[in-house]
Amino acid sequence: MTMRFRRMAFGLGRVVLRAVRFSLYVVLLLIGRLLVPVASLLTVGGLILFLFCLLFLRDQTRLLILGGCLAVGGIVLQVFYDAALRLVAPEGVVVVSEL
Repeated sequence: MTMRFRRMAFGLGRVVLRAVRFSLYVVLLLIGRLLVPVASLLTVGGLILFLFCLLFLRDQTRLLILGGCLAVGGIVLQVFYDAALRLVAPEGVVVVSEL
């Protein structure tokens, strides 16, 4: 009797974990519609600001550092989002990043 109860509890736990994982996958897909373009804009804007300050405003070190941090932050945000999405994706799903 206890063996059957353990198997049933283990099966129920796996079903609950799969449901939570799929729910997190759907939430990340919805968040990604806004997060990916914002991260791309941060990266491009940071690079433009960094290069502009590097070429023309060399005395503005705060803007130079801000541009570099924005660019790196946007890249890190995209990489972590992509890794989290691939981590919770259901089996058999191929995540293709849009260009």
